[in-house]
Amino acid sequence: MISTSPTNFFGSRAEQWSALYRYKTTFKDRLDLFTLALQAVLPASSKVLDFGCGPGTLALALEDMGYDVLGVDGAQQMIEVARAEAERRKSKRVRFAVMNAEDLSLEAESYDAVICSSVLEYIDDDMRFVADIARVIRTGGYFLVSVPHTASVFGMGEDIMKRSAAYTRAARRQHLTFSRRRYQKKQFLGILEREGFGSFCCTYFESPIPGKLGVGLSRFPAIGVMLLVVGRKLASGETSQLVR
Repeated sequence: MISTSPTNFFGSRAEQWSALYRYKTTFKDRLDLFTLALQAVLPASSKVLDFGCGPGTLALALEDMGYDVLGVDGAQQMIEVARAEAERRKSKRVRFAVMNAEDLSLEAESYDAVICSSVLEYIDDDMRFVADIARVIRTGGYFLVSVPHTASVFGMGEDIMKRSAAYTRAARRQHLTFSRRRYQKKQFLGILEREGFGSFCCTYFESPIPGKLGVGLSRFPAIGVMLLVVGRKLASGETSQLVR
């Protein structure tokens, strides 16, 4: 039986989700994309919030790179798995807490970067959440966010197929029943611009095609199911650079 909320669903699969980063090529690619993107814009020792951290894989990888990280997730089970791994590693620069999107109780401009890996599509009021995230990032800091986008033919196929209970019954596809939306790139960047972000860098990723071939092909917008956007919080009056 499928869980009735995304928090319960992902929480019940915390251990399995952690294992995906060890053997699934697309998850390893996602991890590399986020870590390298952050490393390209912020030095080690910067303060990073990983919202929707899941089992803590990305947060722990960032700690290994020298960042100070707070990983938060709405699923208690995910945080328990993350804390157990942090304790096993004797981590000093990462901590984990349970926090929901509806209650982002963090100080304004308290982080140099916020990461949201596949979070927005599961949130009811995604626009309010983006505004809340913008508030906690310092001016000149960065928002690294990935969302499913509308131009992917595989994404379009998923939207059609997820209407079938038989299709979503498989464990690897059940998360699709909780995904509320896809995003058109231009419109999504417009949303981020209204919250003060600019100087965007965009990368497409993830496809059902296996192995390195799938990773390579996923960089094309018609194939990659996900879009990673790195945006900088601009100072008042600052002009955004060209989008890549």
